Amino acid sequence: MAMASRGAVGALEASVPARLGTAGLAEAIGRMAQLVEHSRERIRLLEAVIENFPGGVSLFDQDLNMVICNQRQRTLLDYPDDLFANGYPSMEMLFRFNAERGEYGPGEVELHVARRLALVRQREAHVYERTRPNGTIVEVRGMPIDGGGFVTTYFDVTEQRRDQATIAHMAHHDALTDLPNRMLFSDRLHSAVALARRGALMAVHYLDLDKFKPVNDGFGHKAGDRLLIDVAARLRGAVRDHDTVARLGGDEFAIVQTGIAEKTDAAALASRIIDRFREPFTVAGTPFVLGLSVGIALAPGDGVTSDDLLQKADMALYRSKSGGRGTFHFFEA
Repeated sequence: MAMASRGAVGALEASVPARLGTAGLAEAIGRMAQLVEHSRERIRLLEAVIENFPGGVSLFDQDLNMVICNQRQRTLLDYPDDLFANGYPSMEMLFRFNAERGEYGPGEVELHVARRLALVRQREAHVYERTRPNGTIVEVRGMPIDGGGFVTTYFDVTEQRRDQATIAHMAHHDALTDLPNRMLFSDRLHSAVALARRGALMAVHYLDLDKFKPVNDGFGHKAGDRLLIDVAARLRGAVRDHDTVARLGGDEFAIVQTGIAEKTDAAALASRIIDRFREPFTVAGTPFVLGLSVGIALAPGDGVTSDDLLQKADMALYRSKSGGRGTFHFFEA
């Protein structure tokens, strides 16, 4: 504010004659007081804008010393009061403080500091996100300003990112069982087939429950839905982490099995699943043996397109069901 007042006085002096009477002096003093009060009002307005900014905001001068930091930034980033005990810290001090308390993740403190200072000294606008140790996701935006300074803003985007992740998950997973749906299954199958074209062996298992309809007819659809959830859990427990179990619809499921060395690996998985389904489920308090049939197609031997493999696995499944159920068959030309 002192700088603004001196500037106002200078402008005023330039417009006041050298010889000025009492009335003219009083008028000049009045005009100067108005200019000073106007400057004060502008400063108060700026302070109000900064403190009511929806995110954290800080301003650094041309030497990268902090000159402004609103309360929202202090709260969002958990700045302790003693950080400002001797006035505002420099940007380098702030980076070092954050690095030492683990804000930037593992690694050498000075390396973290150097990287961030280099980014600022490029004097280019930038935006990135970082996840704080407490799980908060912060969007950081930096913008150079005239005169060599820099302004940085911080926004808490945790809920926004979680909502986006939830929506993406819902778009690719079955609402009832939380297994991958047909869309995600197709993506995973497409990726596995691309590897099979280069010689990697993989299998598509098409699965169908043998006695699901009697559950819906005899116990109702709620019991059927509960049973499908239990089926999904049992299938998840039978495969490895990098295999994909999906619900394609109704009581139809499929598995993309990757990273296998030979045909017997696919047979072993199908046998393991069928054995697990010989154990009874509980439906409305009643033990119920459901049973499962499986059809298997292998790539690259049986095909190198997703549609071809699914069709051939379905044909193998039909053979399993027509041959007595509760078993598996490979596709045969």
